[in-house]
Amino acid sequence: MDGLNFLLENGMPLDEIKRLMDHDDLTLDQIVESAKRIIARGDHLTFSSFSSFSQGWDEPIPFDEIDTPPFPVDCLPAPAAAFVDELAESTQTPPEMSATMVLGVMAIAFQKRYVVVINPDWVEPLCLYLLAIAAPGERKSAVSSATTKPVFACEAKQRDIEAVEIMQNRAERDLLEKRLETVKKTAANAKNREQMEDARSEMLELSAQLAEFKELHPTRLIVDDTTPEKLVDIMNEQGGSIAIVSSEGGVFDAMAGRYDKTYNFDVYLKAFSGDFISIDRIGRKSNHVENPRLTMALTVQPNVIQGLMSNDVFRGRGLCGRFLYSVCKSKIGHRKVSPKPVTPETKKAYYDFVTRLLLDQGSGDVHLSKEADRLREEYQSCIESRLLNELESMQDWGNKITGTMIRIAALLHLSSFPASEPISAETMTAAIKIAEFYFVHAQAAYQVMGADENMDGAKCAWKRIDGSDKDQISRSEIFNLCRGRFKKADDLEPVLQILIDMGYMKEMLEETGGRPKKMYALNPLRKSRKSRKRGLSA
Repeated sequence: MDGLNFLLENGMPLDEIKRLMDHDDLTLDQIVESAKRIIARGDHLTFSSFSSFSQGWDEPIPFDEIDTPPFPVDCLPAPAAAFVDELAESTQTPPEMSATMVLGVMAIAFQKRYVVVINPDWVEPLCLYLLAIAAPGERKSAVSSATTKPVFACEAKQRDIEAVEIMQNRAERDLLEKRLETVKKTAANAKNREQMEDARSEMLELSAQLAEFKELHPTRLIVDDTTPEKLVDIMNEQGGSIAIVSSEGGVFDAMAGRYDKTYNFDVYLKAFSGDFISIDRIGRKSNHVENPRLTMALTVQPNVIQGLMSNDVFRGRGLCGRFLYSVCKSKIGHRKVSPKPVTPETKKAYYDFVTRLLLDQGSGDVHLSKEADRLREEYQSCIESRLLNELESMQDWGNKITGTMIRIAALLHLSSFPASEPISAETMTAAIKIAEFYFVHAQAAYQVMGADENMDGAKCAWKRIDGSDKDQISRSEIFNLCRGRFKKADDLEPVLQILIDMGYMKEMLEETGGRPKKMYALNPLRKSRKSRKRGLSA
């Protein structure tokens, strides 16, 4: 269970959580840890009940040991939830891998036909960028294949239905083109002015018909590995929408210029937001996609995400902030040898569910109910506060999570209710729970994968501070311990703030008889932590 959901489900109002973060400058993790002790002593969670804990020491948050929560599977529609549970058991993979891919399938079904309208100036498309991160041998391909199989089946069936019409369409275009070539030759060989005018008139008419001719293309819902240029061609052919589903990281190589050695990922930025795409190329037909929609559902190895996070161009242009990350917990070493397979009933219910979504012919706007919009406002306000706390080092991600959460709410709604009905408070609550799951996993992706230079600096600084075996230390002493890592003392400021936020130390003033000296008190609980580690290794 993630932090915010834990507090909400134990009766802590969202406005009081925000008040604690603003008033007492507490992080969500500190509030949760205090809340657990308050509940243990039998008290209710209120603003005043936290006062006795705000000055005490808590266990410091371990580096690289973010406790990522499981996916709230019960928030998914029933057929999808049952399939996720049974597929996770069958493949002996964490449910978050299957659930993340299922969200991608839902986005594929609806991204082309619906948008969610928050207000006249704020409209969100329903595409998602999803990344499930797991080590080699974690059966990523098996999960990706099982969750998307009904999509490919529906695509194949649709292509069979379209085959005759597409062949006729191509034959009709060929006839027009050949007739035009014939008329051009007639005009060139005309023996008198009358023949020339007749040929010219027919030539202009045929040219107009070709210009207005609507070329039909076989339905494609998913592609795997393609260049950005070819991706735009496919989107143009498919009415602006396509999905990339892959268990490899080739799409990031394409973005980084695998073929022409130059970064070319504007299409990926614009297609997430639904911004107009226009591609003009010398010697080739121009492409213009008015309402692009791209969903990416990728299952990749950690080294792929490390390359993504460490790429200054990807991070600086906002690509990293568009993804929902799921850092999957490994079951290797504890996997069942003969797990239960997915039951035929569950598999059929999921396939029928996906097929129903894909064949839905509706389109239009989805709106929020008043109750759902109130929850959206509260969550957005909470995120805004966290941008200067837990999300400070990943503001690119935090600035997009509210909009992404609303997209998820719309997908959940459309999967179970008519588009004409507004999104309910219950559905919005489920979407917030899912967003909170991805919040903690994004922290793990950004921190553990080395995307945060300040976090790396904090790890280095703490290792040296802890090795000094002091109970308190000054800023200048820390700088001397870390000489070589930091060029000037001011570079320490964000690092020291991280160590304070994670509970490793606190600011204090030491009386000197004159002007008080700022010092840092080191968390005494770290010593018992080290003792426990020594005991375990003895």
